Amino acid sequence: MKAFILNKPEDLEFIDIEAREPEENEIQIKTMACGICGTDFHAYHGKHLAVKYPVIPGHEMSGVVSKTGKNVKSFSLGDRVVVDPNITCGHCEYCKEGKENFCENIRSVGINYPGGYGEYVTVPEKIVYKIPDNMSYAAAAMTEPVACIIHAFETTDVHLGGSAVILGTGFIGLTFLQILKGMGYYPVYVMGRNPVRNKLANKYGANEVYTNIDDLMKSPIIGKADLIIEATGDNSILSKTVDMVSPSGKIFAFSVYPPGENVSIDSNKIYSKEISIFGDFINPYTMRKAINMISSGLIDYSGMEDHVIKLEETGNLFSSGKKDFIKPVISYE
Repeated sequence: MKAFILNKPEDLEFIDIEAREPEENEIQIKTMACGICGTDFHAYHGKHLAVKYPVIPGHEMSGVVSKTGKNVKSFSLGDRVVVDPNITCGHCEYCKEGKENFCENIRSVGINYPGGYGEYVTVPEKIVYKIPDNMSYAAAAMTEPVACIIHAFETTDVHLGGSAVILGTGFIGLTFLQILKGMGYYPVYVMGRNPVRNKLANKYGANEVYTNIDDLMKSPIIGKADLIIEATGDNSILSKTVDMVSPSGKIFAFSVYPPGENVSIDSNKIYSKEISIFGDFINPYTMRKAINMISSGLIDYSGMEDHVIKLEETGNLFSSGKKDFIKPVISYE
């Protein structure tokens, strides 16, 4: 098969390699679509601590079952599927406590296990999910990040019909926006620097859109928002969220923040306003719910799949340094 392998930071090579045959409890999948995530760029630039080089990147993939191991009974050749990229051991203390996202032996497809930047990927049966016929492969490739968003809601007590501020108009921010509007949130204020993304925020129902943090901090929602979604990855913006949120409000720190960096927050406000701040790490037990949510039509991806490329074009996308897209997708169709 053809694939891109990341030999080391900023060394992405297009190669021919044998597709791995499935072992007895594994499935080989012919890749049909693979999303390109911010995590992939962190790995490319050597800024992801879990990456084990060399690796075939890509963790947001969908495809068709091409081969099955002898013990696989739930899948057949030709099944349309999506992959949960997290392979957990099932026997460490965290797994036994229902906290598989903190598995001590976790392997992650596209990070330290061959991923979707190849024409085939072979993975354990337990991380494969069937998708409905009305779901395109490109939409299915969005399942993992949506599952991460659902996990954020499931680990917190977020009510219907509140008010919110969303910081960042990338894929995560725009998806949060659509989900919150579906939950009856009003108003929802959004801050993003990219005019194309901000236009989509208006399309998806944002009540106010700001292009910089200073103007947002002067808006009437400051200090009154029930929920803050921080999806920029900028610690200087994260530090301002305690001023934005209402008393007893909640803050989702939904970014891969730079390791080792500190954030300055007025800690008295956490106490005096009874603020709750939540992290969100991957997507345990939420893949099927994400498939259902996407299939339902709640989330509109038109305009977000703004850079559909063929596999052989992937290297140019990374080396170009371009970063103003929303969700690039490698299409194998």
